[in-house]
Amino acid sequence: MENQKFKKILPAEYHENTLFLLIQSPKTLYAYWELSPGLKNTLSEKKSVQIRLNTEVSGFCQVYDFDLTKKSFYFENVQPGMSYNCEIGTLNEDNVFLPLLRSNTIFAPHDLPCISTAEVNSPSSAIFSPKTGA
Repeated sequence: MENQKFKKILPAEYHENTLFLLIQSPKTLYAYWELSPGLKNTLSEKKSVQIRLNTEVSGFCQVYDFDLTKKSFYFENVQPGMSYNCEIGTLNEDNVFLPLLRSNTIFAPHDLPCISTAEVNSPSSAIFSPKTGA
């Protein structure tokens, strides 16, 4: 009974343009968005609408066709240990990508633990290191 009260209070959409990128796992990122009615209308008139995952360092991006009926997308097989953002946009007549929305920037965590010099030089590492000298 109480759930029905919340459904009446919270709107299904806020009619704002938002795009967020989250970490699902070190190799999978999750994007979700809301598009205003005006932007949905504009994008529906475009020949090609894309969602792109950009890396901050190398400039490499993954490009996918954008489905206006969806509200989220999973980017799989990403490189752990790098920073990413995503964009929704269109291609102009010269096939140049024109971004209309950009997400926050996130850092995909490493998928394996890293060994720091502090761990290597810790007292417990002396137990496993060979003795040298006299």
